Amino acid sequence: MRRTRCSRAATGMIIGLVPLALAACGSSTSPPAAAAQTSMSPTASASGATASPSSLPALSAPPTVVLAEFTKYSPDTRAITYDPARVPVGSDVAVVSVQANGQTLTLLAVRGLPPNQHFGAHVHMNACGENPEAAGSHYQNRVDPTQPSVNPDYANPQNEIWLDFTTDAAGSAHVESNVGWTFGARPHKSIVIHAEHTSTEPGHAGTAGARLACVNV
Repeated sequence: MRRTRCSRAATGMIIGLVPLALAACGSSTSPPAAAAQTSMSPTASASGATASPSSLPALSAPPTVVLAEFTKYSPDTRAITYDPARVPVGSDVAVVSVQANGQTLTLLAVRGLPPNQHFGAHVHMNACGENPEAAGSHYQNRVDPTQPSVNPDYANPQNEIWLDFTTDAAGSAHVESNVGWTFGARPHKSIVIHAEHTSTEPGHAGTAGARLACVNV
């Protein structure tokens, strides 16, 4: 399990998100998004019962857990903001990714962003860099032979991991994606936050405006 330092508030978020991720990969349905707002102990299930180790699903890879604060770029930065007006320095981000039972559940939570604003977000193939374009293309389960991919047959939330969100009045949000495949050995190194919700129109599918921030996973 990989983890970075972050605020106590973000740590509280992740304590609730981890068991929800495990529970969702162990069943055919995702947990209600609202349940991610409920604080629980690391061994508690979404229903409040304590989960025994034998009841958890078999993981196909170690879980990824990232807790970080957005800062300006430096080589060792885990979460980078390219636009501090939309993703302020010091705002929190939490990511959980769990691969089990042929599925990948990804949870993204943010805190401290401007209120009541729309953002796009996707898993990208490359690590974050000083330049927003360094993260490269979206990770696709079935790779579009034409790149950049704007064909909705490939650029869609079943073939990619989309994590679009809208912040609430306090500037917080959480979102989840559950897809019926796992990453395998192919690289998936970052989550990029964009300026707009993701388009689904042919010729524009998968586009979501400027790259505002990036989180190494």
